[in-house]
Amino acid sequence: MNLDTLVERSASLLGYPRVTRELLARHFESAEFDIAPSARISVGCLLRRRVDIGPHARLSRGCILDGDVTIGRRTNLEPDCDLVGDVELGNYCAIARESTFQQTNHRIDRPSLQIRLHEEVLDGELPPTAEGPIAVGSDVWIGTGVTVLSGVTIGDGAVVGAGAVVTGDVEPYAIVGGVPAERIGWRFPPAVRSRLLELEWWEWSEQRIREHRAFFERTLEGPEDVRLERPSVPTD
Repeated sequence: MNLDTLVERSASLLGYPRVTRELLARHFESAEFDIAPSARISVGCLLRRRVDIGPHARLSRGCILDGDVTIGRRTNLEPDCDLVGDVELGNYCAIARESTFQQTNHRIDRPSLQIRLHEEVLDGELPPTAEGPIAVGSDVWIGTGVTVLSGVTIGDGAVVGAGAVVTGDVEPYAIVGGVPAERIGWRFPPAVRSRLLELEWWEWSEQRIREHRAFFERTLEGPEDVRLERPSVPTD
């Protein structure tokens, strides 16, 4: 086992406490971690290169973040999720187990597409290809075993069904599924979707969210349901 592998495995087993992150940054020039103190990283995760994890985000065991990866506030990643390349997840997302966000791909325009051949036999390299970053909005639910490919944008509030392969953009609040993923429905009617996108509640402070608890506990059937009551003001 070489030193690089030993350092990475040690950090993975410890769950990336602050002192370990500092050691990694010193050992690997490309490593840059900005992890909120309240974020939770389970043992068995692997972080490489540039990773930014927001407050109260949670990474379950076996997740791999390898690239320029951003995880928003209170977003949850269930076990064995892979985020590779330039990937951004918004706030309050629910990412089910074994989901993959693959922003880079093998080149297929050379005689061989295998990276090891180029590195170990030819003493060269085979740079990956990419169609662009992967951007996932806030309040998005990604089902079990989903694959999201390079250049895809998934809008706020969208739902991606289990096992889907997402090759194109997903509109806000759309429900998609299949291989390749296609729209199969909407979470809300157009007027409700428009109003929610105006509110952008996922950017609110948690105090403001608590003040509007009634709104979050309400079933949204029409635009009249997307309303905010005046928060109660405590009196002495």
